[in-house]
Amino acid sequence: MAARPSRKDDMAPTPSPYLVHGALILAQLIFGGGAIVGKLGIDKFNPILFAFIREGCAGPILCAIAFWKDRVLPKPRHIWWFAVTGLFIFANQLCFIVGIKLSNAVVGSAWQPSQAVMVTAIAVALGWEKATFFKIIGILLAFGGACFIVFFGAHIEAGGAELAGNILYFLNCLGTALYVICAKPIFKYYPATSITGWSYIMGSIMMMVACLVANNSPAIYHFICDDCPPGSKWHVPTNAIFALLYWIILTSVGSYLLMTWGNKYADASLVLAYTPLQPATSAILSFLLISAGFKGKLQMPGLNILGVIGIFIGLAFVVYDNRIAEREARTKYLQVQNMVSDEKGKTEVSVRAVESLGPPDFNDEDDELELGPGASEL
Repeated sequence: MAARPSRKDDMAPTPSPYLVHGALILAQLIFGGGAIVGKLGIDKFNPILFAFIREGCAGPILCAIAFWKDRVLPKPRHIWWFAVTGLFIFANQLCFIVGIKLSNAVVGSAWQPSQAVMVTAIAVALGWEKATFFKIIGILLAFGGACFIVFFGAHIEAGGAELAGNILYFLNCLGTALYVICAKPIFKYYPATSITGWSYIMGSIMMMVACLVANNSPAIYHFICDDCPPGSKWHVPTNAIFALLYWIILTSVGSYLLMTWGNKYADASLVLAYTPLQPATSAILSFLLISAGFKGKLQMPGLNILGVIGIFIGLAFVVYDNRIAEREARTKYLQVQNMVSDEKGKTEVSVRAVESLGPPDFNDEDDELELGPGASEL
């Protein structure tokens, strides 16, 4: 796991790897819980309106946090870059919230490990990361476990809501992967909090446009919200208040700040390697809520939950690969330090040798100045 701090953070100490891992894990646990909370909150509620309220509240909050912390505003020449990262945030969040409206929330969470596969493929293609054996095997195992959760015993009808939900989950994961990749280069110019905040405000503007389009198109509105009562396009039911607060404060603000901060200090694939925790969290939370009587439109996990085994084995492979990379990087750093120390020692010996000879006699052009061993390296 290699640190890539911004210019402003160049002098800041690199945080402990355990702190970085902890931030990435917590972000994924919050996302996993958000799938279930969101599924319950959008019952008989327009999902795009839900997303618009979430973005409209979270965007200004993130920008305020970013400005308070960093005192940095985007430069005009970088606005287009924030528009690109904002587009991918908009795409991943719109597709996910509509996806859980149409499909199973646990299925939506189980799709998330594919983000790591997409990020690794893009990062390797760009030459940013090495395609190591343990990294690839670990991500494939995690992805295989997630696919087992999605498809074991599933019946997807062509053209139905379940199929549309799975297509949206794919686009959701692709959007997140592209956000992580595109946010990487901006760390040279802006701190992590500013990147999250300004990308989010761009995504909020796009979500407002999407909401206006959906609410003025009967076909789109009926498809995404066939259980909504007539005349409720702009209505917010009371059962959605808790879900909105959870998604605004924890998912939008908390998780994205954690993920963007971790992205600064971790390889792009490691940032999303913890996504297998999302389906595990969603499945466990579904089981607990259904057992307690809060079923709603949740479904009890079946034998497909055994895919969690593959998820955690794959996660272990990826973490192990990063530990190896950290150890190798530390060893190389110590070797370079020793080489620098040796060269410094030779230089000091040569300087002392020169000083011991005294100043050269420039009046005698035939005399040669012999500087002694190692002097040619000065």
